[in-house]
Amino acid sequence: MRTSMTGDERILLDRYIESVLLRFSDGKYSLAEATAELAMAFTQVAQAEPDALGHMRGIVEAGDDA
Repeated sequence: MRTSMTGDERILLDRYIESVLLRFSDGKYSLAEATAELAMAFTQVAQAEPDALGHMRGIVEAGDDA
C-alpha cells in the first residue's frame, strides 16, 4: 500500500483535489460524483494502480471541459 506522495506527485494531488472540488462547487459534479471520484483516486493510489496518476492528470488537464 502506497502511503506518501512527494514533489510533483504531491502538486498533482493538490491540483486534482482542487479540480474535483471546483467542479462540485460549479455544479458539474454532484456530491455523490465528487465523493466517488475522490474515493476511486485514493483507492487507486493506495493499491499502486499504474494509471492512478494518469487519471488524476487527466482530470486536472480537462479543466473546464469536464
